[in-house]
Amino acid sequence: MSWNIDGWIKRNRKLIAAILLGILALFIANFLNLQTIGIGFLTGTQGLQAEFNSLYFNGTWCSAQEKPSWAQDAANWQFGFELNFDPDESDDGWPNLCATQQPFVIDIQVEPKHYAWQVDKGIVKLQNGTRARKVYQFEMWRYRLEWTVNIWLSGPEAESSDRAWHGGISWEPNYGGSQIWIRLVPQRFVYFEDNPDEVYFAPAYIGLESYQIASIDEDGKETSNDPDVMSCIDLIPKAAGETLGIYYERGGTPIDIENTLLKYQGVELDPKIFRNEYWIHIDLLQFKPYLSVDFWTKALTYKWPSVNLKFVVYVFVVGKWTVYFTEDEVPSLRPHQPPSLVRRPWSWLTDWWSSPWTLLWTGIFGFFILLIVIAILAIFAPGALTALARAFSSLFKRRRREGE
Repeated sequence: MSWNIDGWIKRNRKLIAAILLGILALFIANFLNLQTIGIGFLTGTQGLQAEFNSLYFNGTWCSAQEKPSWAQDAANWQFGFELNFDPDESDDGWPNLCATQQPFVIDIQVEPKHYAWQVDKGIVKLQNGTRARKVYQFEMWRYRLEWTVNIWLSGPEAESSDRAWHGGISWEPNYGGSQIWIRLVPQRFVYFEDNPDEVYFAPAYIGLESYQIASIDEDGKETSNDPDVMSCIDLIPKAAGETLGIYYERGGTPIDIENTLLKYQGVELDPKIFRNEYWIHIDLLQFKPYLSVDFWTKALTYKWPSVNLKFVVYVFVVGKWTVYFTEDEVPSLRPHQPPSLVRRPWSWLTDWWSSPWTLLWTGIFGFFILLIVIAILAIFAPGALTALARAFSSLFKRRRREGE
């Protein structure tokens, strides 16, 4: 008995289409999930990785590893890429102090500033017995990055204040005197085609570019540049051009990394000035809600403060090469150019196509596109699908006969 492919396709074309579309949906979901993970990884390599590590509040250090006894029942205790701090009940006492950030992003419109120098280490004897002049070559690039931080208060009306018996305000929450300490971890965001002996990354400058205040009322309405909350917010930095001090350790003494690095031009660089982490902090001199009580009805109006801070950040990348010259050769400085997101804006596309995973996923995607075409033909043009099936069947039979 021969199989009637034409009749089978006509009877089951809806089932075929449903199966193929289901497989396609599953594939697309997995594919998008993989792409999201990949994009997140790339975003995390833009010069520096910042985390809201600690809060100096009420004379006490608070962090994921440091939780004082008076905060054991804290409603929120989140430190990391985001900050959400509520040291007591969720519906009374202190409101939530929150902070979010946009990851550091390289400003591709600004060409990195370049420095280069060499240090002659004199004549040395190589392993093969020959004598050569040993030279350390240092090259340094300063990249411009951008970084944005939002800080605000949030909570129910009961956390905006305590009311007195006569209807007035007996206590208002003010995070003034607190410090938000941020841990910075350098990331390798550029690479060298001619691998150096050593590569260092360090933040050198973090300055405020713009500052915007907003308010959020009890109905969730946001108002930019609200004059009511202007007197409720004061922090460092606040004026454009003010800078954040950079520290080797939390609570330590600020260091001037940029001037320290520039002083090493012409001499051998001390690797001890580079660290695996750096620290900065934002001082909240005053940070409280706006409160107003109606004289007659004693009705309370409150607004939560919010501030948006945009920073300009400079990150130094330093490479060190060891170069040997013949004993009588005059050392000449040969610049190294690090290909990066700035110098090769389309390199990601070349690298993506050269990856075997890209070829694999492209082939899988093409296969599922073919399944879509088959599903469409099975529903709307079963005759065309039957003709194609017969054509392939006859081609296969002919080749099999030829092979015999």
